Amino acid sequence: MLREFLSYRSHRIALLLVLLLSLVCTQIPLFNYLGFEFSALMAVVASFCAGLLTVSSWRKGATTRSGTVWYFALRLSLPLGLLLFIPLVPISLNALFVKNCSFIHGAILYLLIPLPSVIFAHALALLISVVMKGQWKTWFVLLWLLVLFHIIVITVSYPQVFAFNPIVGFFPGFTYDETLDIVGRLLVYRLGTAASVILLILFAVIVDARASKRSLNQDDPGRPIGLKVAVASVLLLLLTGMYLLSDRLNISSSEDHIAGELGGRIETDHFVIVYPDTMVKGRRLAHLIQLHEFYFDQLSKFLRVEPRRKIHSYLYASAEQKGRLIGAAGTNIAKPWLWQLHLNVGDADASLKHELVHVMAADFGFPFLRVGVNSGLIEGLATAAENVEYEEQLHHLAAMIFAVGIDPAMEDIFSISGFMRAHPSVSYVLAGSFCRYLIDRYGIRRFKLVYKSGDFSTFYNRELGTLVVDWRRHVDRASLGEADLQKAAYLFKRPSIFAKECARVVANSNAETRSIYGQKKYQEALESANRSLGLSTSIEAIFQKANSLFKLQRYAEVIQFAEEKLRDSAIGHSLLPLRLVLGDSYWAVDSTRRANDLYRELMLAHVSQSWDEASAIRLEVLSNSALSRHIKPLFLKELSDTERTELLSRANTSGRSNALADYLQARELSAMERFDDAIRLWTRIPRMKSDALEYHRHRRIARHFFAIGKYQKSKLHLWQALNYVAGGAHAVEIDERLKLCDWMDERIGKAN
Repeated sequence: MLREFLSYRSHRIALLLVLLLSLVCTQIPLFNYLGFEFSALMAVVASFCAGLLTVSSWRKGATTRSGTVWYFALRLSLPLGLLLFIPLVPISLNALFVKNCSFIHGAILYLLIPLPSVIFAHALALLISVVMKGQWKTWFVLLWLLVLFHIIVITVSYPQVFAFNPIVGFFPGFTYDETLDIVGRLLVYRLGTAASVILLILFAVIVDARASKRSLNQDDPGRPIGLKVAVASVLLLLLTGMYLLSDRLNISSSEDHIAGELGGRIETDHFVIVYPDTMVKGRRLAHLIQLHEFYFDQLSKFLRVEPRRKIHSYLYASAEQKGRLIGAAGTNIAKPWLWQLHLNVGDADASLKHELVHVMAADFGFPFLRVGVNSGLIEGLATAAENVEYEEQLHHLAAMIFAVGIDPAMEDIFSISGFMRAHPSVSYVLAGSFCRYLIDRYGIRRFKLVYKSGDFSTFYNRELGTLVVDWRRHVDRASLGEADLQKAAYLFKRPSIFAKECARVVANSNAETRSIYGQKKYQEALESANRSLGLSTSIEAIFQKANSLFKLQRYAEVIQFAEEKLRDSAIGHSLLPLRLVLGDSYWAVDSTRRANDLYRELMLAHVSQSWDEASAIRLEVLSNSALSRHIKPLFLKELSDTERTELLSRANTSGRSNALADYLQARELSAMERFDDAIRLWTRIPRMKSDALEYHRHRRIARHFFAIGKYQKSKLHLWQALNYVAGGAHAVEIDERLKLCDWMDERIGKAN
């Protein structure tokens, strides 16, 4: 059969095609090693070729074949195996030149993705060859495309972004998640694929026997017809059972299944909110409800829309739960055509407004999917509505990007696929800044027309390139300091997934380390981080190793490791927050001068409010030598809640009470959600020496008053916090919180 197979020119061309494709893949990042992306690509191409070659072989040998459908199906399996073996050779040899972090894992994926896909296409083509009277290749292509179209149907019609499919195996969806742990679920799904293959061949056997007026037993004399029917029935039951239980098997996810697992559901004026009832209740639930309505009101005015349909908001207890139910574990998403948004409940404050823009923009989006015509407009509008990213105003942040030498073509960002080429953080900020400029200068009405059409020249009477030049002039007015450049390098000088070594394997390894570290198994976490770093030098694994060493109190090793990484010119700029654990390690070995320098460097960079506060606290502690000696274990050792509280209480005894000790004790109470006690302690502090800590004190008090429903008192401390910021993004955030307080007060007044 192999010699006969190779005797046909079309068959040799197919083998040459998969060989050339595999050679091309050796030059394309992410596809240049045996992993998920290569396997998925080969599944599509090889299955297509396999189906066409099956049709060709059946028709060409129809008058001479000596055997049966079963015989033909098995006889052709060896030649079709070449479609998978030939590309496997160059991609495996490429491991000598390109790092392949887990060849075994890649081999398992190759067995689970393209191999069943080729067998499925072979069985489908065989059935078509037997059943149809002509146009066999056309029929195969149409049905093959229909099977692929199943991915679009699933990901568009259902909440999930992923899809299991007989040809592709698994489609992860267009998200920024790099982790991909699917072997277990894929194995279960491929059992269904195997059942489908046997059913297709059984149908072909039955049809062929009837067409040739032979007994079914003649096709396989050793097996009576009753057995064939029984096998077909069992397989149909198996496939039906898998379909009915697909939600529980985690190979699909419906709205009802998600709602059932989350447990909570409440309907408001504009939303149907589905939430985890075990962790969201009482005042927290009330605040989430009002946060939805507040942003709806804000965005209705900003976008000048008033959606008539209720928006379904799904809030998940954790990234793991969301990843299992719909995919996109670490990425919050919206589906405007379904009027749905899906968020991790812990991200609601930070992400709800952004995702809600996507859904509310459905009012003027491109028909059917109700979105903008490209990612630049879609994400640009949502980011523009927020006007703040990474705790900086958008135009200032865009200027920071350009200042560190990152200058992607804006025309590409507003093309169909160009948005994905740059690192996501860069694309989001630049698209957001440009869209905000257009909205502020020309108004939202024109932008909504461009959002739907992508036609800048018609609605602005200027070409996109000219608009970009005007925007750059506006952005370049920003005054930047050294700290801005440091922060920009940290945030934006990062490779995309296509430029990373073994991106999927390393991401999975880091996720495993994260889980182990969360269980406080620090030695195991260290070993896991070392394994990850042995595969590739990833920023997350560096932090994981440093933090694990620190928790194990191996301070000298932290110092040696962290200093070495910070000196590395290739990655040092991406490790800015590593200065905190490094500073703590120097403090542990009594090198307080070096610790001070590191804390100050981190604080001046203003990476985030949490890093600013952590640095400011340590600087303040080290400035008080007596207090520093007393509460040093609070920062350097693993203490229980009780031990930390007792340590801080002792710091305030014997007349040594001071603002910083009260500040730290109030933080402990806040972490335990003892808001009333925390407020009493926060408010008794007369005045922090550090303006940064005074800002954070008032900001925390405001949040606690808000949490217990005292909105006017929350506003008072928000106003106080404004005294310690120099405008910019923090002022924008406080202004929005002030409006939210007024909103809550007004709603309560109406309710009463």
